[in-house]
Amino acid sequence: MIFYFSATGNSQYAAEKIAEATGDRLISIGQALRDARFDFDISGDTTLGIVVPTFAGTLPGAVALFIEKLNLSGCANQYVCGVFTCGESSGNESAALGTLLKTKSIPFSGSFDLVMPDNFIIWSDVPSPARLESILNSADKALEHIISAIRQKCPGTIGTGIPKDLYMPMETISTTDKTSKFFADDKCTACGLCIKLCPMRCIKPDDKGHPLWEGTCTLCLSCLHRCPMKAIQYGKDTQNKSRYVNPRVKHRTNEY
Repeated sequence: MIFYFSATGNSQYAAEKIAEATGDRLISIGQALRDARFDFDISGDTTLGIVVPTFAGTLPGAVALFIEKLNLSGCANQYVCGVFTCGESSGNESAALGTLLKTKSIPFSGSFDLVMPDNFIIWSDVPSPARLESILNSADKALEHIISAIRQKCPGTIGTGIPKDLYMPMETISTTDKTSKFFADDKCTACGLCIKLCPMRCIKPDDKGHPLWEGTCTLCLSCLHRCPMKAIQYGKDTQNKSRYVNPRVKHRTNEY
């Protein structure tokens, strides 16, 4: 079984490729969080893969929350690995994942880094189209080697010790109390896609259907990147910046 968490499609793309090659089932962590589904039977699976992005050198808070609530049955000598999509490197993410899995008595065979386009545009910009194409082509080649290693059940990188942060801290935000930097500008059409996408269910509609951010946010930026009108902003940090969705995602759905 392959669990994946993806806001812009990078990790979804990798997870789909891995599952296609190994014959494993795919489970969206974002959808599981929205559905409050945490019980899974993996007795028929030989591999347990966790394909997720890197947030500030560690796990996304939403992924950590999912693993903490995860209840697996049928665990019996499965090969367990992580695949981390990242802009440069995954930092302490392998150690973080290994530490969380240990609390579930799940053995960890290590992880693999997959460099893909960095799209945390609060801190940076989306690469140019030519650079994006180059990164994605290199990622495809690297992913072939990762898939081969997974099929052969090769050990990956295992971080040592307990990292400072097991996950990137989530934020409690509120549009009403003005503790959220997220807002929808005048281009918003109240289509509701951002509300459907949010893994934490922290986006609510106002009386006209426009989004309000109220609750715990994991800063995945799915709402921002996936907005068809590019209407969602994070303060002044994202204004006039390009948005990104992995152009090679096989399954074009509205939910990552």
